[in-house]
Amino acid sequence: MRTQSVGRIAKASGVFPNMRNAAELIQQIKLMIRELDVNRELVKLTQIKQGKVRLLDALAAWKAGRLTFAESYAGESLLPTFEKWLDTTSVSPITIQQYRNYMSRLMRLGMVQPSSKIRDVPDVLRAVRVVMAKEHKAVYYGNVRQMFMSFLVNHLGYDDDSHVLRDLRRVPVIKVRKRREHHPLRGPQDLIELGSRINTTGRWGNRSVDYQSWIYFMTLTGMRPTEFERGLWERDEETGHLRIKGTKTRNAVRVIPLILWLEPERRTLGNLQMRLVNLQPATVVRCRDFRRTSAVWYEQAGVPRSRYSYYLGHGPKDMTALYERRTPTKAEMDADRQALLTWIKQQHERVAPASVPVVVPTPAEFISSFEQGDMAGV
Repeated sequence: MRTQSVGRIAKASGVFPNMRNAAELIQQIKLMIRELDVNRELVKLTQIKQGKVRLLDALAAWKAGRLTFAESYAGESLLPTFEKWLDTTSVSPITIQQYRNYMSRLMRLGMVQPSSKIRDVPDVLRAVRVVMAKEHKAVYYGNVRQMFMSFLVNHLGYDDDSHVLRDLRRVPVIKVRKRREHHPLRGPQDLIELGSRINTTGRWGNRSVDYQSWIYFMTLTGMRPTEFERGLWERDEETGHLRIKGTKTRNAVRVIPLILWLEPERRTLGNLQMRLVNLQPATVVRCRDFRRTSAVWYEQAGVPRSRYSYYLGHGPKDMTALYERRTPTKAEMDADRQALLTWIKQQHERVAPASVPVVVPTPAEFISSFEQGDMAGV
């Protein structure tokens, strides 16, 4: 693409949201460049040419009636501009909701006022850092810092010379001094004991929640907390087992042995996590440890590493693991389900029967069988 003012614009970054309208977007970009060239907007054209502004971002701003590349926009009100940016940004809906929650909390803490300007963002981040450093919430602070960074970079048009953006980058991150250790449950007795201490019923919206069934389900599936919260599972039509529709990696979509069924729907682990944190007497177990428990139990039950690595959605770490990795057959998943149930029964100090009926229990039936020490019906 060539202009009379700055010459050829060769660097174009960004991805077309829909390849079917790529031709239309290219025509609109040409119209935008032509209008900027006619109006002698040399600064904006140069920023596009140097890659400081993505063509698709510039196009969205041009269609909205203005190109927000100038430092003068730092004097705008923070809250309405932030909301407008969320309505037009291309990040995922879950991230948008998370950003809204962060901003709402900053408003409740008084760090963001209705009169706050965009130029106040670095000062807001410094105040957040002081509070989060005292509470040892490095990850939370890092997410808030990334939120403001994305907002300013998009709003100011990737202008690295902006003094607001430069000032924001000078606010340091909080270094994580020590990672939390893993605390998987040693056996079914520990799972029973922890489940009995969790208040079974809670509130989620306008209905009650059985947190005990959540603990059992996450432990026996080994799914990631995000997969559980988003309800990313279903019954696999071919094998009858559990298909997890994960999105983290290419290995996240997988079929695992179905031992316990829970209806797939959106949930939040925040309340369960707080119950674990405030449990008396205290416990070191957290929601992430249920996934680690599943890995330990599969290993102790004798399931081959190449298969339980697939069940957990892990990527291969070496070439041997890459060669071993394949999708387990229905017979292998049935055998792994039987092996895990047999191990749980042995740990529960009961003699395993010759065969286990292929019947998927409800959470209440599974919990009841644990409490009564009889898993023959599972």
